[in-house]
Amino acid sequence: MSSPLHVVRQGAGPLVVLVHGSATDHATWSIQLAGKLGERVRLVAYDRRGAGKSELPPGVPFLSVEAHAAELAALCEAERAGGEQVLVVGSSFGGVVVLELARARPPWLDGVVLLEPPLPAADDAPDAQGAFLVELDRLAAAEGPPSAAERFLRTVLGDTAWGKLPRAFQERSKSFWPQIRGDCHALAAYRVRYGSLGAITTPALLLAGDRSAPYFRPTIDALVHALGDAVMDVIPGAGHMMQAEAPRGFHERLLRFAESIGHLPPS
Repeated sequence: MSSPLHVVRQGAGPLVVLVHGSATDHATWSIQLAGKLGERVRLVAYDRRGAGKSELPPGVPFLSVEAHAAELAALCEAERAGGEQVLVVGSSFGGVVVLELARARPPWLDGVVLLEPPLPAADDAPDAQGAFLVELDRLAAAEGPPSAAERFLRTVLGDTAWGKLPRAFQERSKSFWPQIRGDCHALAAYRVRYGSLGAITTPALLLAGDRSAPYFRPTIDALVHALGDAVMDVIPGAGHMMQAEAPRGFHERLLRFAESIGHLPPS
């Protein structure tokens, strides 16, 4: 039996569940958990299985996207007070997990916010994720896991953004190599099935940073076009870690979306 997920809660109001990406844990939402956002919504952040304090089951190297989505659904069910509705936000790999959650169309799901999910822009796109994993494994064998983790982070964040991170944050991020590798395996095995996304009628907001790597944008455009009810917005001054790089812009768009779908009363 798996140990319980590590969960952090803050604030009061309508429920918003935060799902982190790769090379991190719930701490990627530290600004949200410590700031004024909790004055309007009740935030729940957690360590996905295999990250932080949420341990993988014995003998299981990583979870699939579908398994992560099932755990997320169970967490949302457990956190709902009196049968309330839920708004779920996913960053990077967490956005893929949230997209998979939306496929199930649970009646308690008010909306989803996806922050640059690292997916191909078409079902027949080349397997870039698999090729990237081969490159990372080669680097890990030759130079060690921290070097492979740094290559991953430089690719996702960009060299400039990586260089601006505090040294302590860089070192902590590189320690997540097992989780990074597991997420890469999960992504390589996952199929978006764009033709089926129109059945997802849950309102969706897709967010991009204007300083993010350009390869995220075609996927966002493809998802907005394929989903049944989706809009896109760009946050100025933000890169892939937009919740930390441009928290004010992120908060404004999150709250505006929550109000537009009726999850949150107008301010």
